[in-house]
Amino acid sequence: MRTIGARLVTAVVGMPVVLTLFWVAGAYQHDWLVGFVVSVAGVMAGWEYIQIVSRLGIPQPKEFLMVAIPLFLMLSVLWEGRYALVVGWGVVYFTVVYSFFRKGPQEGFFAALAGIFGFLYIPVVLSILYFLYRSGFPYVLHFFLIVWGYDAGAFLLGSALGKHQLLPRISLAKTWEGVAGGVGFAMVGASMLPVFLGDFLHWLPHVVVLGVWVGIFAQLGDLFESLFKRAAGVKDTGWLLPGHGGMLDRIDGVLAALPVYFFYMRFVLDLI
Repeated sequence: MRTIGARLVTAVVGMPVVLTLFWVAGAYQHDWLVGFVVSVAGVMAGWEYIQIVSRLGIPQPKEFLMVAIPLFLMLSVLWEGRYALVVGWGVVYFTVVYSFFRKGPQEGFFAALAGIFGFLYIPVVLSILYFLYRSGFPYVLHFFLIVWGYDAGAFLLGSALGKHQLLPRISLAKTWEGVAGGVGFAMVGASMLPVFLGDFLHWLPHVVVLGVWVGIFAQLGDLFESLFKRAAGVKDTGWLLPGHGGMLDRIDGVLAALPVYFFYMRFVLDLI
């Protein structure tokens, strides 16, 4: 059973470890360390995804994907990622052939879609973390402050004040009060970028937009995961992280929010 204490211990221990690894990688130019970190997260989350999909009667090439995921993520770091595209394209075609061979044309089509989506959803999105890391550690820290800020605010205010359910058909625990607390904490996290602090009033509209949109997508990631688990009839994607379930439970918000953050910082603000 999840407890507040277990969640706090996992967060207090886990967050500094993740941030320290990214900082060390940048300070000592050990790009491979970033590849290792995202590969571990990708393999764990990928395995959990495969297990849940299997419960829905959709077979996936487990052994192949458990090799392809870390290979793709490491190649996203090595040689400027030029070989990762080849691996990713190979995964798509192998998944299609495997699915049609196992399930036939009609069911195989949906099995192939589930496999391709899982590959895009987990390792491809996680590879964006490397490009964020290449822009500088402050941006990695900034992104996680927003997402973790939303998670903390939603949990704390939702637990203390939550009365109005957000989407009870998907999750009974999510409340509008939690969303408000999450967005508030996310905006605080969004303000903690040195570039913004230098001329805060100028950057304030972007702080608000980042806090709201990145926070909302983090919540959408959590809701998607809840819907996914409910369809499969499971409570958690795994048991590895005390108070948080599995790896996929922990990074669902990261996976949903990361493309949004990267797009805004790269193509709207042109900071990375």
